[in-house]
Amino acid sequence: MNRSSCAVRVSPATVHRSATRGRTTLLSALATLALLSSASATASILTFDSLRPDVYASGQTLNTSSYNLHFLADPTTAASGGVSGVGAILDGRVGSSCDIAACPQGATGNYLAILNDGGVNFSRADHQAFSLAGFDYSFIAPVSGLPDMQWGQLQLSGTLSNGQVISTSLAFPGQGSDGNYHFQSASLLSGFGNHAFTGLTFSACIFNDTGVCSNSLDFPAFNQGQFALDNINISAVPEPSTYMLLLAGLGAIGMVARRRSGKFAAFTVQGA
Repeated sequence: MNRSSCAVRVSPATVHRSATRGRTTLLSALATLALLSSASATASILTFDSLRPDVYASGQTLNTSSYNLHFLADPTTAASGGVSGVGAILDGRVGSSCDIAACPQGATGNYLAILNDGGVNFSRADHQAFSLAGFDYSFIAPVSGLPDMQWGQLQLSGTLSNGQVISTSLAFPGQGSDGNYHFQSASLLSGFGNHAFTGLTFSACIFNDTGVCSNSLDFPAFNQGQFALDNINISAVPEPSTYMLLLAGLGAIGMVARRRSGKFAAFTVQGA
C-alpha cells in the first residue's frame, strides 16, 4: 500500500500564513513593550513659560510639570534660620524684569532666576527618580558693565537612590560681543548625566581673591552667586518593578509563541 496516500496534506499557503501570523504577533508585542518602556522614560523639556512671573523666598516650593522646586537660602541666612528672597520667574522678553542685576539675554520666554547666593533643589512630586540630560544656563551679574572675565561657576549636586551624593561644576558663559551675558547649553559629563537622582541641587560659587570658588559660611559670595536656568532636559526613571513587569510580559509572549510553534510542528509531523 502506498504510504504517501495516507499523508495528511497541509497547504503550503496555510503553513506560511500561520508562521507569518505568529511572527507578526510576537513582533507586534515586542514593539508594544519597547514603546511602553521608552515612553515611561521619555525626556521632557522643563520650561517656565506656563508660570506667571513671580518671586520666591527660601523655604518655598514651586510645583511645575510634576517636579518640586524647593528654594534654598544662602549659607549665612540658612545658618541663622532666616529667610531671604532667592528665586524668581522672569520674562526674558521684558527688559525691565531686572532693575539692577544684569539679566541674561537670549531667552524667548520665562526662565528661572536664582539670586542672592541661593539655590534650588529639584525632586519629583511622585518621589520617582529622574535623570538630567542637559539645560541652558547663564550667569546673572549683580550689576551691568562688569569686565568680561570668569566670575564663578554653576554647581550641581545630585543625590542617588542609595543616598550617595555626586557633584560637578560648570564654568559660567562669558559675555557676548554686545557686552551682555547670554544663555548657553550645558555640556554635562557622561558620568553625571547617566545617573538617576532622587534630588538635584543647583547653586553657584564666586571666585575670591585667592582664586577659590566659594559660597559658604566661612567664605560668602556676598550676593554675587546668581544664575539663570531654562529648557531643562529632565526625565523620570522607571522603578525597577516597571522593568520587571515588562520582562515578565516579554517572557509570557515568548512562551505563547513557543507553544504555538510546537502545536504547529506536531500537526505537520502527525500525517508524515
